[in-house]
Amino acid sequence: MPEPARVVTTDAEIDAAIVRARKYAKYDRRIVKATYSKTTDTLRLVFEDGATYTLPCTRIQGLAGASEKDLKRIQILGDGTGLLWPLLDVAHYVPGLLAGVYGSEKWMTALYKQRKKPKLVDPAGRHKQE
Repeated sequence: MPEPARVVTTDAEIDAAIVRARKYAKYDRRIVKATYSKTTDTLRLVFEDGATYTLPCTRIQGLAGASEKDLKRIQILGDGTGLLWPLLDVAHYVPGLLAGVYGSEKWMTALYKQRKKPKLVDPAGRHKQE
């Protein structure tokens, strides 16, 4: 029978890591409210300083194509640094969304490739495909 797993991190190390994390926590942008707008299909974030940030749901992994009912049910996690859509089993980190990270690297690459290529115009004014 295999030996049970052992914890190699001590309580003192964990306590020290928590102290270090708290030192930087004051720099996290924290939200106090998150709402979904069906009219614009956007997610609106309200921060503790009153600033707002709006994101298109079509750009956020796990939200595109979801029903209004599922999108309206949003839980704020981690003292305002995380969002959870429990009916969709989707969670996102607010600082990541603010940095333009709307999903996994693989998902974002696929999303980027779906964008339409710009039409090029030759000197005669005719459109040509790239």
